Amino acid sequence: MTGTPSLAVLLTVFNQRPFLGQAIASILAQTHRAFDFVIVDDGSTDGSAEVIAAAARQDSRIRLIVLGQNLGLAAALQAGLATITADFVARMDGDDVALPDRLHLQMTAMKEQQLDVLGSGYFRLASAQGGRLRGLRVPMQDHANIIRNLPHANALCHPSVMFRRQVVQAVGGYDPRFVFAQDYDLWLRLIGRARFGNLPSGLLQMRRHDARSSGPQNRHRHTQFSVTAATNHFLRDAGQPPLDPNGSRDALAHTLAHALDRLVTVSGRASVQHHALVRHATRLMRHAPPSPDVAADLKAAVWRCANWQERMKWRLYRLG
Repeated sequence: MTGTPSLAVLLTVFNQRPFLGQAIASILAQTHRAFDFVIVDDGSTDGSAEVIAAAARQDSRIRLIVLGQNLGLAAALQAGLATITADFVARMDGDDVALPDRLHLQMTAMKEQQLDVLGSGYFRLASAQGGRLRGLRVPMQDHANIIRNLPHANALCHPSVMFRRQVVQAVGGYDPRFVFAQDYDLWLRLIGRARFGNLPSGLLQMRRHDARSSGPQNRHRHTQFSVTAATNHFLRDAGQPPLDPNGSRDALAHTLAHALDRLVTVSGRASVQHHALVRHATRLMRHAPPSPDVAADLKAAVWRCANWQERMKWRLYRLG
């Protein structure tokens, strides 16, 4: 391989040795062969770095970056991104499996459709050990639908995404303060600056296990960070300073309540923004509830603009 490839694969690892060999092998077996493979070991203590080093001795496309301590996914991604000069960057996780045509199909679509951020459909591996595949998850595909829905929920599967490096770096890349939901925060900051898409094909096999950042044991923290990302999107649109992602749940809930009240229309009818914020308020109350007094204030704000379906959800979830 001569010259500098226009594509780099960026994989970050923290204590994923049991799955790492399969993840690396799935990238090295891609039908699109011309790429740099940047792997960042984020302070692993289980021998993951040794697995990567052994693979690097067998394939010169691999470049290992070892961080002295565990800095978190967003910081590790930023460290890897800072070393990349390729125009396109494909994300990958150390516990997933990429299908052989993933890079080829995404590179082709990125160029033909002039996209800046492109995800894909994905399968779920039934367990940490692998096993049978669960059904294909097909995401919304066109740019208009994606940006309309992003303020409500993340519309891209992060480890399936390929993006244009300069577009992402122009908004500062990943925010290291987001221990979780760093991808959702990034996509929201790219609205109006990037063209999004998703391929319907399942190009990734995503492994289910409790330790995954979006898994059950991290649900309360992931919820708080993702709701903060969404709230910050609306604060920026209103010309207000964004919240510290590591602030308290009470501060987040208090800001959500004020944002809901501020968005009340003259006619008294709820807007699209209201429904997005009501959804995030519901998620916060279910998985990362604030203190009782603040929760009561948030419920009152929700009740002033929620429709009957949204109120039914609160009753169903027994949120007050």
